[in-house]
Amino acid sequence: MSLIGHIIAPVHLPATPEQTLKMSPTLRLSRFGTALNVSQRLSKVRWASARLTFIAYISFSVVSLLGGFLSAPLMTWYFFGDWRFWRHWSAGLRLLPHAFRLLKLMLRDNRGFMFSVTLTAPPRSTPDPATTTLHSSWPHGGSCGACSNCCRAGGHACPLLDQNLGLCRGHDSFYWRYFNCGRFPSVSAELDYYNCRKWVLSRRDSTRVQASPVLSAAAINVFEKR
Repeated sequence: MSLIGHIIAPVHLPATPEQTLKMSPTLRLSRFGTALNVSQRLSKVRWASARLTFIAYISFSVVSLLGGFLSAPLMTWYFFGDWRFWRHWSAGLRLLPHAFRLLKLMLRDNRGFMFSVTLTAPPRSTPDPATTTLHSSWPHGGSCGACSNCCRAGGHACPLLDQNLGLCRGHDSFYWRYFNCGRFPSVSAELDYYNCRKWVLSRRDSTRVQASPVLSAAAINVFEKR
């Protein structure tokens, strides 16, 4: 076979509609599964890239102190889903000291569940219905009622929490969807730590905390530099 033949031979052209109809059901399922796997892998790459970019940006902002202020529109987009930084100036100024408090809590209270969201986990705006159910005695339905325990880690209110309305100002933002807030609860350690009475985790392996080593190392390195 010629050199050109060796190059061209491995290339498989897409099947035409007529060829697809002639395929056996098993072959069709195989090709569909292959295409689905490729799509899922590309999605995981995209999600991991988005998280790593965020971690790098936040690390730079924390270490430099000025980075977050100089890029205020990007900072407020990440946390509030809004480029108009002047609308979130008061809460935004409290993000940096709150981040240091969280880092101390993670190291002091062994809050490994904060790193349970892997880099390739799909973003979520709500808890996973396959693993979470409302507690039978919870009286407020889908609402959290007056409870905001998960927004007050170590007794410190999150800057994103509007304490007058009892609502999160960062609901459905990048940070909400890509990290712990939107998918809360994902492990039983979260329910215990925050004394959450609303949710019940229905799957046994949900009690396991599998921390992402990249996220853990990034947080510890930033803390040590300070």
